[in-house]
Amino acid sequence: MTYKDYSSEDFAKDHYFQKWVLEKDTITANFWDNWLAQHPEKKEVVETARDMVRLLARDEDDPTPYEKDRIWMEIIEKRNIREKSRMNSPKSIFGKTGKRYLKVAAVIIPLVALAYGAYQLDFLGSKGSMTLDPNRITLELQDGTIKVMDEEASGLITTGDGKALGKQDKNILTYQRSKDDVTEELVYNELTVPYGKNFELVLSDGSHIYLNAGSKLRYPVQFPQGKPRNVFLDGEAFFDVARDSTRSQFTVVTDMLNTQVYGTRFNVSSYKDENNTFTVLEEGSVGVYQPNSPKKEDPVKIVPGQRAVFEDGSIQVETVDIRKYTSWIDGELYFLDDRFELILKELERRFDVKIDNRYEKLNDVKFTGSFTREPLDQILKLFQYQTPFDYDMKKKTITIQKPQPMTK
Repeated sequence: MTYKDYSSEDFAKDHYFQKWVLEKDTITANFWDNWLAQHPEKKEVVETARDMVRLLARDEDDPTPYEKDRIWMEIIEKRNIREKSRMNSPKSIFGKTGKRYLKVAAVIIPLVALAYGAYQLDFLGSKGSMTLDPNRITLELQDGTIKVMDEEASGLITTGDGKALGKQDKNILTYQRSKDDVTEELVYNELTVPYGKNFELVLSDGSHIYLNAGSKLRYPVQFPQGKPRNVFLDGEAFFDVARDSTRSQFTVVTDMLNTQVYGTRFNVSSYKDENNTFTVLEEGSVGVYQPNSPKKEDPVKIVPGQRAVFEDGSIQVETVDIRKYTSWIDGELYFLDDRFELILKELERRFDVKIDNRYEKLNDVKFTGSFTREPLDQILKLFQYQTPFDYDMKKKTITIQKPQPMTK
């Protein structure tokens, strides 16, 4: 069963839906906003499910039968208030609308405990049975199962019922194309890459995606004909999209800027700690647009060698050096007249460290340089040689200070 067939209780028990309601992040928000825009007829069902999850989340202990009834009656009351507000006329809970809610209540009350149990398992850290290492690459399946990806391992990736999804070969995960993709429904996985690591993904349509450090990508396991080829990015990734005339266009969805493509090579960067989101085109043709704009405008098209940047409410296009934005795929850090403040963010992601710059004058100093295998200490010393500053390294924290005068 797919989301378009879900009832309120199905949504309330769904791991990814719970995550959206209780621990919303960029990817989950973009995914559900996009889904609701495509399925406006499910708005009422979703609102009821959200009420369920929120009310269940208020109780730290297992609800008693009395509390289950109380929780559901609160949901009914909230839904009736919304219904009355829309209809602009009072209605009894035993009227047409009320009967519908009471009928649903009779079905859902026995399932409240199940939804609550799922919530406890997935979101209450103190009661969770599994603690994940934030420094490991993880793959989250549609049912909420999380697999830790060992970068030295190889083998099949399977679902909980043993169905093969794809094959891992060290730091590459390849999905197999289903023979039944004409009627297959959309099922999503989510890959998370922490600081200090990169990972390569081959989608079932043949598209290659390289995820940079500190990034998440939510994507369909299969691409059924007639269904949107949407992937949801938080962070940075390079895309080599396979051409497929039998399927809809490929779209990379981010918080501020969406990128539409058919078959091309490009880089998208959308980190939360950056002031802008941008797309750089290496080959082919893409169009970019702001998903949340009140104006329905045509996508801004760019050609190879150009960068489209969304910043301060508008999209600007400029010609750039492609190497600066794609060299990370080959393990190179390439800085070209970049401000030190931005360089430090790149270094934090690359080496999985925290850099505290207390010498603010450095932020606007620009540097150019290329690094591949150099350790962080050596890179900082090279910057230090050009513009003097002091720094101290303690485990994963680096503190930069104004240089102290030399003592005689």
